[in-house]
Amino acid sequence: MTRRMFVGGAGAALAAALPGVSLTPREDLDAIQREIDGIRPKEYADYRDASPTLSAEEREAAYARWPVLRRYDAGLEKAVREARETKADDVPAVWYVYNMGVLVKTREAFFSIDLCHRMAPVLADELDFAIISHNHGDHFTQPFYKAMDGRHKTVISNFADNYGACLGRKGGLGGFSRGECTYTIKDVTIRTYQSDHNTLLRGFVMPVEVSVGNYTILHNGDTYNVEDLRPTRTPDLWIHHAYCWGMKNGTSETTRGIRAFHPRLAVVSHHQELGHPIGGSRWTFKQAYARKDAAEAERTPAIVPFWGDRIM
Repeated sequence: MTRRMFVGGAGAALAAALPGVSLTPREDLDAIQREIDGIRPKEYADYRDASPTLSAEEREAAYARWPVLRRYDAGLEKAVREARETKADDVPAVWYVYNMGVLVKTREAFFSIDLCHRMAPVLADELDFAIISHNHGDHFTQPFYKAMDGRHKTVISNFADNYGACLGRKGGLGGFSRGECTYTIKDVTIRTYQSDHNTLLRGFVMPVEVSVGNYTILHNGDTYNVEDLRPTRTPDLWIHHAYCWGMKNGTSETTRGIRAFHPRLAVVSHHQELGHPIGGSRWTFKQAYARKDAAEAERTPAIVPFWGDRIM
């Protein structure tokens, strides 16, 4: 595979159709894929979990052994730096961090969805709230949740009571979503409900529909069946796990979702998850671009972002 992300051809067309999408030239994706395939899940987990106590020298040693970790850290640093410098307008600014994690900035709010990164806790002072789609370690970290809760920030999830937010101010808004809930925080309206992760984890995932004025983001976490998704508006941005559901009657979940609710832009996410096994559920660029092609076959613009890319 020799395609460069967002460069020329379809990338140029997307730039013209969707002002605000950051088109980032990058080396041959095969080279990045080799770096990614060079680290095993345990090696990544050890680095992530030891990070608070690692010295600068130890981090540089890890980067030398596993170059992809430098990209992993640099992606979040880039997204945070750009978010701090960005003043959003009617369309939210959105950055892809890692796996299914995004940072979103509106005129009034700065928040995250499924932010899962070793450095995520340092953002707890800046974020107004956080959304976590379900209780799996590739969608959030406990240090991040504790940092937000400890600062009395709302964390919307379907598995934690978020007592810190309730105790932090009179009438404070805890984020425990029981079934279908609606929250309004600053200029953001968040609608949550439940979906299945698979045939065993029923009701385990919390899809979210985030609306800012007339702009809507649908983020479905690891929802297993596209039929479980019930957006009330046409999503302007659909951030989806393109591999969780699998094929049904020979049709990909990306295609089924597009046919069901016609998003204006499909974002292929949950690829290159370092905590997943190589050759198993660590979905590759090649697989991600196959889903992008499936979306475009339905005449829906689609992108495959990488760590640190600005989506909108």
